[in-house]
Amino acid sequence: MKLFIIIFLLFCTSLSAIDLHLPISAVQNATSGLVLIYPSPSAASSNPACSFTGIETSATYLFSLEDLPFYNFNVQYGYRNFGFSIGSSFLAHPLYKENNSMFSLNYTYYKFSIGSSIRYLHNMVKGYHEDSVILADLGLLWQNGNISTGLSVCNVTHSRFLEEQLPIVYIWESCFSITNKSSLSLGLEKETDFDFAFKIACRYDVHKVLSILSSYQYEPDRIGVGAIFNLKDFSICYSVRTHQYLSLNHYISLIYAF
Repeated sequence: MKLFIIIFLLFCTSLSAIDLHLPISAVQNATSGLVLIYPSPSAASSNPACSFTGIETSATYLFSLEDLPFYNFNVQYGYRNFGFSIGSSFLAHPLYKENNSMFSLNYTYYKFSIGSSIRYLHNMVKGYHEDSVILADLGLLWQNGNISTGLSVCNVTHSRFLEEQLPIVYIWESCFSITNKSSLSLGLEKETDFDFAFKIACRYDVHKVLSILSSYQYEPDRIGVGAIFNLKDFSICYSVRTHQYLSLNHYISLIYAF
């Protein structure tokens, strides 16, 4: 019944559902989308100025529905002051499919980083439409010791899909290292036609092989928790996040840092 409701809403409100801005990793699922508190290769999807070399692959069934698999893959590589990132996300259902491919480039000078992403978005609603669009995102990042602050704008090009304006999302985040083992992130997210969403996330490194993440989002109210297991260059993250009306969103990611 829940699956029928979700597909019905996607079908009837397809234009507002395009570019859903879903978390694309277990880390982002645990931190409610805040990416500075635990950098990973997928962070560039939220702020193109973020740079963390490695490979990350993630998978989930949205809201525990086996008919709504969501797969993600991200690679990021650094050369001198430049960072390069490619990524792809795929949401699959016989009635609704969305593919989001991304290429990002960022440059770091002293304590400042600037980055931009080009995204190719393809969306299909069976029996209704199938089309694609190109979008651009812009990100800024400042890091100074135990403090980092980032600002990004998704769809800075104000791209349109089937003559309708796609959402423009503004994301601000500041991360503070409280101790050697703990960090705190605060964030605000504003999407066109929606109220501000306030977010707070915490990280605690229990041991060199185990980190705990937790978060709270206000408007709408959501809670995320996750655990990261570090094995040399590999990390495995498992997380869950609540939803006001639907089941828990379980997520798993595998990260390889190089």
